[in-house]
Amino acid sequence: MRVTLPLMYGLTTRDILSKQDKISRLGRDIASGVRLHNPHDDPAAWARSLDLQQTLQRMERYQNNLEFAADMLSAADSGLNHSHDLLIRTTEIGMAANTLNSPEEKKAYVEEVDQILQELAQTVSTTVNGQSIFAGKPVWNDEDKKWEWEWARPSADPLQVTLEDGTQKVTVTCDLSSTIPDAMNALEALKRHIDNGDSSGISTALQSLNEAMEQLRSFSSTVGTRLTSIQRRQDALAALTAHRQERLSELRDTDLLEAVSSLQTNQTALEAALKSSLVLKDLSLVRYL
Repeated sequence: MRVTLPLMYGLTTRDILSKQDKISRLGRDIASGVRLHNPHDDPAAWARSLDLQQTLQRMERYQNNLEFAADMLSAADSGLNHSHDLLIRTTEIGMAANTLNSPEEKKAYVEEVDQILQELAQTVSTTVNGQSIFAGKPVWNDEDKKWEWEWARPSADPLQVTLEDGTQKVTVTCDLSSTIPDAMNALEALKRHIDNGDSSGISTALQSLNEAMEQLRSFSSTVGTRLTSIQRRQDALAALTAHRQERLSELRDTDLLEAVSSLQTNQTALEAALKSSLVLKDLSLVRYL
């Protein structure tokens, strides 16, 4: 093929336009910090980055479920421990009241037990993000004069959170529907027996409280096991998410050192190409005749 002056000029012009486009894209990449803006920037990297983004979105939903489960179970663990402490204190009061006491002492014991009743009712009625951690709350039945359980959900089914791909679930509520009303009714009975000086009645109420405390310890063990499992999953997911994010960054984000160096190289090359085009433009056989 014969290389003519117009052909050389055309090739030089295309080279200049190519370098200008490359400089423009490098400037955009440096300014935005992202090198993948369209599929044609790097089709293979674009496809891999889309897969990673979809994976990270699924992992984010999984992480949200784990955080909700952890919040619910942490609140349940705290509530169970505090409820247990309240019953321990009530047991101490009952034992102290099951001796000879003055009317003033009896009154003080009854008032403290009543305060514990209210605090216990408030503790087990705790919610997290609008969800009851104990599947309901105790309510006073004024007609029957006893505490009953009011379910937080239409059915007694426990609240569960889906994990990973949806094949696994974890229960995040702790059903206190029988334990707490029984314990609170025992506290009501304890108040009456203290006030009446009924030693046998006090002993019976204390026995009921001991059974309730044993149940709370069992619940606490179950909740603690679930919480530990959730926390292990959170740690594993955090490490996996960090790895996926790092890989996505490698595919998508601009390598600033490389981009700046390439920009400088292309700018230098563009200047040289522009000078060459000026030389070609000035070439003419007339000048040599």
